[in-house]
Amino acid sequence: MLTGLFALGPGVTAASASAAGATAHPSDCKYEVVSVWMTTAGCKKNNGGSYRATAICKDAETGKVLWFSGPWRQFGMSNAYCNGSYRTISAGIETSSSNKS
Repeated sequence: MLTGLFALGPGVTAASASAAGATAHPSDCKYEVVSVWMTTAGCKKNNGGSYRATAICKDAETGKVLWFSGPWRQFGMSNAYCNGSYRTISAGIETSSSNKS
């Protein structure tokens, strides 16, 4: 029985520390293709973390596919743009539990 109590001790300390200062990934997020060159993404709750839009883009001439990312945000919208002859084929979002702004 004492073994079980000692095993809980470190877990309780860690839980207290994480409740005091840890962050979580943003939540209630949405992303979409806005145009042939742009995607947008945003989250209603940052939870102390950050997010950014991603755009999966295809070169109209070569067919090569690349990913482009927008700026990290904690509030508002992040936009990602396809460059040059690349055109948007899909939108996405990347989230982080840390403040990257």
